Amino acid sequence: MLTNQASTTGLDDRTSWTALYERTGVEPNDYVSEVRSAVEYGLHDPEDSVGMACAAAETADASVQALLSPWSLYTPQDAAVVASALFVQLRHGADALAELARSASRIVERGEAELPAPAGPGKPANLADALVALRTVSDAVHSLVDGHASTTVSALHAAPGTAPLPGDAHESVVAVAALLAEQHDRTVTLNQRHRDGAFEVANDGFGCGCSVTIAGDSEEYDFNRGDSEWSLFRESDGQKQPDGSTVFSTWKTLSTTSLNAHPQQLVDDILRVIAADQ
Repeated sequence: MLTNQASTTGLDDRTSWTALYERTGVEPNDYVSEVRSAVEYGLHDPEDSVGMACAAAETADASVQALLSPWSLYTPQDAAVVASALFVQLRHGADALAELARSASRIVERGEAELPAPAGPGKPANLADALVALRTVSDAVHSLVDGHASTTVSALHAAPGTAPLPGDAHESVVAVAALLAEQHDRTVTLNQRHRDGAFEVANDGFGCGCSVTIAGDSEEYDFNRGDSEWSLFRESDGQKQPDGSTVFSTWKTLSTTSLNAHPQQLVDDILRVIAADQ
């Protein structure tokens, strides 16, 4: 039976809006780990400052690219976590602008740049104007975050969600089979390899052994979980072995590797592959 993992309760009034980001940030994540390793190693010179600022810009753009996906979020609670992280990003960005103003001022203090009087109306901005602008933008962003982050994150987190999210690999396979039976106009067969309730969840990246056979116009497909990915095999690509088994050297890896992927996302991928083969 599918489980809806979306919480319908709001954040506790005593819980900071940053908590969702902080809780998720401690989970294993290669992207976060790389940045934290760099910080622990030490950031001391202009190359570090420029490099990390550019990396932050790339990361912000990558967040945009990730959210462009039709399946970028499953529940309002997913959106709440992202909002928490993005508001923290904005706050850190505001801190960075303020620190940039202080860093540029230190260049002046060392006598290695001259701080002129602010440029008058209609004249090109100079260093003094730039430092004022950095502080002004920093203050404006801080004000926006302070005024909107908490209420926005809390509202997203409290919004009811009804996504039919599987609890394990077996639930995913069964749900995909049911959806395909409704949305595909050919025979769909659930190949159950164990009794109901007899599957024990393992963290080895593989599924429960169950699969779904899907008939196409002139091809047959098999959908299953293996080696930390969801795969679709074309029967015509298989090589029969003397013991009666079939070995595949090629298959289609679906767009999501998540064990608890939304079943419709997997179905969309499967039907797209089948349609392309027709």
